[in-house]
Amino acid sequence: MNPGFPCCVAMRPVRRRRTRPFPAVSACVLAAMFAAAVAPTLADDRPTATAPQTGAGLRFDPDATPEKDWPASEARRLSIVRQLTDPTMGLEKSGEAYFSPDQRMIIFQAIPRGELEYQMYTLQLDSSGRAVRGSLRRVSPPGGACTCGYFHPNGREILFSSSHLQPGNGDESLFRGRSGYNWPKQPGMEIFAAHLDGSKLRRLTTTPGYDAEASYSPDGRRIVFTSCRDDGNPEIYVMHADGSNPRRITHAAGYDGGPFFSPDGKRIVFRGDRRENDLLQLFVIDADGRNERQLTNTDYVNWGPYWHPNGRTIAFATSAHGHMNYEIYLMNIETMRIARLTYSPGFDGLPVFSADGRCMMWTSKRGPDKTSQVFVADVTLPEGF
Repeated sequence: MNPGFPCCVAMRPVRRRRTRPFPAVSACVLAAMFAAAVAPTLADDRPTATAPQTGAGLRFDPDATPEKDWPASEARRLSIVRQLTDPTMGLEKSGEAYFSPDQRMIIFQAIPRGELEYQMYTLQLDSSGRAVRGSLRRVSPPGGACTCGYFHPNGREILFSSSHLQPGNGDESLFRGRSGYNWPKQPGMEIFAAHLDGSKLRRLTTTPGYDAEASYSPDGRRIVFTSCRDDGNPEIYVMHADGSNPRRITHAAGYDGGPFFSPDGKRIVFRGDRRENDLLQLFVIDADGRNERQLTNTDYVNWGPYWHPNGRTIAFATSAHGHMNYEIYLMNIETMRIARLTYSPGFDGLPVFSADGRCMMWTSKRGPDKTSQVFVADVTLPEGF
């Protein structure tokens, strides 16, 4: 769910790819319980009103900070906020962005002015983490829709999904959010790898139907992705980086998607609509499909989870404050502590961390024109995360 995108992150309004949800976002990014004796607490050590639900995921109350205190609260965790994309680049809206391994480039999806579908772009960053003007490059082929870009750990190749070989909108939906967001199932969506400039494009999936929301393992040898290939139900698969030996690792009713490997490559975090009530929840599972655990169990949409490099903390977006005000929260999946990270009216979602953990990049409507755009800031994790 993506406020205004397709996918991984993305979803169009409540869409990051990896087809994740936000209010109008792209189709690719969203994402068991842990120690039963650990009581969930907010970052400032105020206990939440609800106790942990053993075996069923964490219930948490939304942070109750008064809106007048939002700027100061956010400034404690996020500093030097920089807007990386804007409409003057010829992009109607942008989002679901990911860092290159050296943090000097990002890949993201955007709708070019005058077009209707998301395409993939790269943008260079300077040493201060600001956009290098004039460096914007479209890396996806013409035709169709794209979603869920990602960098290979070697820094020389990219990964994304595209329907350019079979363009056309699907009549079915992968996810239909309560905010009105509709995430269409593109029947011709396939996963491709390419050089950084989009050349040497090669197709990695050939199964009819939806294949998207893909990302590499830390060693670059595997790809985790979402597919409807077996029974029409969106499930999570792992395959070799060349597209061979795909293996299904989830087997449950409802949508599962937006998967990412942990920094050590041993686990995968993802979002799922197991109850099929349009309320995405977060899960973690071993990379071999064992030991699945539900992380959240709320009456909100929780999606777009992404690992911090420390391997114990994830960031995710939640509708706890309403479907028109998605905010980014942190969760320590070992202690089950929750902390709010963004404090801004409108959509904030599809968070990702830089490889060194010093920066967070996300999609937000906080800019002057209130369109979905990519932002980055220096981040300081609360104690205990």
